[in-house]
Amino acid sequence: MNNKPYLTLENAKSIIVACHEFADKKDYSPVAIAVCDDGGHIIAVERSAAVPPISAKIAVGKARTAALGRRDSRIYEDQINNGREALLSAPDVEALMTGGVPIFFENMCLGAVGVSNLKPHEDEEVAKSGLADFLADYSA
Repeated sequence: MNNKPYLTLENAKSIIVACHEFADKKDYSPVAIAVCDDGGHIIAVERSAAVPPISAKIAVGKARTAALGRRDSRIYEDQINNGREALLSAPDVEALMTGGVPIFFENMCLGAVGVSNLKPHEDEEVAKSGLADFLADYSA
């Protein structure tokens, strides 16, 4: 039997905190942040009252899309914008837009983080920064 690392609730909370810290440092507006496991199952999601409820659902969709596809959700948005409209019918994905980033550790996808409520490139920037901060703790 193979052993595989996995994300815990504490890991998900740590990623969310790191994302919020980065967003605050950049003076971005409030964000919704979701973290899911490699199967797209939500571990944690957070949004402040200042963030529209739909943004939390979008953050979850972005995280699920990145986890299930094992790639940044931006890639799907780019492909659709370049004419590959068939992706709109892809099964089990809801948010084919920028802001979802997979979490890779030891060459395995452990899940993903999704951010919503900012401009697309800012959502992705917050997700990647929070993820990088989290992974830095495990690379030492």
